[in-house]
Formats: sequence, structure tokens, C-alpha cells
Amino acid sequence: MAEQQPMPTSSAQPATGNRARVQRYRAKHRRIDYVPSPDVLAIIDLHLDARLDNCVAGVIDKLIEAGHRAMSGNGNRGLCDHAGGQPSALN
Repeated sequence: MAEQQPMPTSSAQPATGNRARVQRYRAKHRRIDYVPSPDVLAIIDLHLDARLDNCVAGVIDKLIEAGHRAMSGNGNRGLCDHAGGQPSALN
């Protein structure tokens, strides 16, 4: 998966307005280019319909966190309990 790089700017003129906001946001929030398989998309749609979250990114976050807990046997260990948080350690 390719990691999104910050938008280039000229060193003579700093970014302003929306471009600057996007650069600040992307500096702290990693973006992953992901295309789910048809089977996974069906699972995401089921959870969207059930109102697990109101957006695809939120549903994917919750499914990955649940998968981590199920696969690691660690309960919530290694996961942040706030939205957009970064895992402290994935064991």
C-alpha cells in the first residue's frame, strides 16, 4: 500500500488556506489507500446498515480493532480508547 505524501510546496511561499490545513492534518493522520475485496465490502456494508458507525473509515477501524482483540487474545491491550488514537503496542 502506498503511503500518502504531503503535498509539495514552494520554499519561497508557504502553503496557506485549505492546502495548509490538509498538510497539517496529513502530517498527523496517516492515510492508507485500500480497496476491499467484494467479500469484505459486503461485511462493511452489513455494519454500516447496522449503524456500527456512520462512515466506512469508522467501520473499518472498529472491525480491525475487533479482529486484533480476537486474534491476539489481549482484550483491549495495545489499543487506544479514543477516536483516531494510535495503538501503543500491537502484541
